[in-house]
Amino acid sequence: MTKKTIAMIAAAALTVLILGGIAWLVLRPPAETGLYESSGRIEGRITLVTPRSTGTVAQLRAEEGQAVADGAVLAVLDDPAIRARLQAEEENQAALARRLAAADRNLALVDSQVGRQVAQAEAGLRQARARAERAQTTAAQAARDAERARELVDKRFLSEQAAEAAALKAAAERRALEEAEAGSDHAREQLELARLGRQQVPVLRAERDALARQAAQAEAKAIEQRGFVQDFEVRSPLAGVVLTRNVEPGERVGIGTPLFSLVDLNRLYLKIYVPEPDIGKIALGQEARIFVDAYPGRAFPARVSKVASQAEFTPKNVETREERVKLVFAVELSIQENPGGVLKPGMPADGVIRIAPDAPWPGR
Repeated sequence: MTKKTIAMIAAAALTVLILGGIAWLVLRPPAETGLYESSGRIEGRITLVTPRSTGTVAQLRAEEGQAVADGAVLAVLDDPAIRARLQAEEENQAALARRLAAADRNLALVDSQVGRQVAQAEAGLRQARARAERAQTTAAQAARDAERARELVDKRFLSEQAAEAAALKAAAERRALEEAEAGSDHAREQLELARLGRQQVPVLRAERDALARQAAQAEAKAIEQRGFVQDFEVRSPLAGVVLTRNVEPGERVGIGTPLFSLVDLNRLYLKIYVPEPDIGKIALGQEARIFVDAYPGRAFPARVSKVASQAEFTPKNVETREERVKLVFAVELSIQENPGGVLKPGMPADGVIRIAPDAPWPGR
């Protein structure tokens, strides 16, 4: 073997060793850094805004891409028929309220009058009975006096004229007793009549209660119609950004018709897809950082908030077919802070999850 051949063989061996070293450096598994990196797009929780009243769109006060505050008026509806029903219900409510107030006054008046009449009748009956008792006592005494006078006349101790006077007085006292007893009977009848008047009170109270129920029903209907009118103003349920506006002025909309879709910029998340072999490294609550090209060098804190329980094929928006057929798990990284709302749905971003507690964050 010549020196030239030996030199060529040595050079070939050296070349193989160099290429093998390069291949090992390139193809060797990456060192464990305690971090997991993946890319995706920022998404948000979408809220559909629907009206709670029917009507025609009179005003639109929000456009797509506009930031709106919680409670801001997005649209104003109107419906003359609902306004007319509200006016009719309010008039009916006012009329029933007046009738109810009158019924209350009448009930109180009758109740008071009946009470006074019964009290007066009871007092009259007591007085009549007292008069009858006195008349009875007086009549009995007069009768005894007349009887003694007659005995004295028979014994010639008293004149006939005095005996007749005693008899006349006894007769007069009997008539007075009869009149007192008749007065007592009359007073008792008056008391019974007065007590019968109490029966008017439950009847009037029942009528008053029926009016109260009608007034309550009218008030409920008025409140319902008033609520429809108040709901003509369609307000934002959150502070966010308008993604879509689905109506135009003059359109007729009903309850539940989607008018706007909003996204809450304080509840954004980055959705990434983790291959099946790596999913065991990911756990709920792990710290993460979000990086976007629009703000180089700036990291947005996040946490793992959702890990899919079932694998799926990589979504078709991934570039290569080889990657698309891999089984992956969807993972959501909830963004903890979004100062000034700089992050928006649809922005591409890189997510870094700290799978080792002491792993240092990368610099970007």
